Amino acid sequence: MVIFLVTIVVGILNGLDVIEFDRKTLMAHVHAGTLGWITLGIFGATMWLFSGEKPATQRHARYVRWLSIVAIVAIALYVLTLFLAEPIPRPIAGSLVLLVIAGFLGWVIAQSWRIKFTVPHLALLAALITLTIGAVLGVLMVVYLAGGAKFLPQGAFMSHPASLVAGYLILAGMAITEWGLKSRVAPASISRLGIAQVVLPFLGGLALMLGSLLDIFALIILIVPFQIGGVLIYLARLGSGIMRARWLEGSNSRLFALSAVFLAVNVAMTAYLIANYADRFEEIPSWLLFALDHAIFIGLLTNGLFGLVYEVSRAQRSFWPWADHVLFWGMNAGLVGFVAGLILQEAIIKQIFTPIMGMSILLAMLTYTIRVQTEGRR
Repeated sequence: MVIFLVTIVVGILNGLDVIEFDRKTLMAHVHAGTLGWITLGIFGATMWLFSGEKPATQRHARYVRWLSIVAIVAIALYVLTLFLAEPIPRPIAGSLVLLVIAGFLGWVIAQSWRIKFTVPHLALLAALITLTIGAVLGVLMVVYLAGGAKFLPQGAFMSHPASLVAGYLILAGMAITEWGLKSRVAPASISRLGIAQVVLPFLGGLALMLGSLLDIFALIILIVPFQIGGVLIYLARLGSGIMRARWLEGSNSRLFALSAVFLAVNVAMTAYLIANYADRFEEIPSWLLFALDHAIFIGLLTNGLFGLVYEVSRAQRSFWPWADHVLFWGMNAGLVGFVAGLILQEAIIKQIFTPIMGMSILLAMLTYTIRVQTEGRR
């Protein structure tokens, strides 16, 4: 959440059009959100979910504890190199982030033999595999920009973000929302439909990655049926949980349920972009990409991650209970208005809803930080 502050402050000022930021600051803004907030949050969710019922061995506990510390430092350094726009330190910091990601993937694979495997486990495993491949591309890109890796095709500059947004984040969001909506139910054995729900978007993300990297139209277009098929199965399996969410009460079920709704919206938006721009990505309007990114980063992942933070601080919910409503309604109403302003290309709408979204998130961060710290001292 500390690194997330960078994203929020830059986002509020940028959305209000108070400051016209340069590209390096906007790149730091994006990566502070996707790596500093979302990926570190997903690492936390991964440790929580894959810990299982058995206590971790001392060796495993020490490994993941130090890996977490290195992850925080590495990602903070990488975001800093983006702010400074220094070409030499960036590949070094990026390589360290890649090693951390690979380290978490290795830990998850090792833990998979010690737990009862469910659909959220499979989805997070697939998400980390996609993230690792995307991180390799990301490191090669920064090496290319620093003067090396001349073998890298130009398609990598589209393949890297496309695969992470349409593959990694979708799968991670799918895992967190299903886990959250079914957390009160004993985990069921993994079913064929559950496997298909994960495998289809995973293969779709890989097809988009390879297709955009190698400029193969037939592979790019495959993401549409794969993702739509996966999300239809997902909605069919989680539909009752979404409908039962307590929308008017201060609970995390509504955060997970709305996250699931945004997942479907994001897949529909991605399908629209692929169907209309698959052979000419460079012509996608920037405002449409910004709308898609924020719907994924805030609507899908931030709702889901705050749902987990709410669960962690369960014993301290009496502290500022009204803040839960401000987060849910303020953040999501602000997001909808912000995205509408982008789509309609109306600056005034974006400027009205940006501070509503941003200030709601800041209040939630303050509230949950106090709650979690109080919980930790008990």
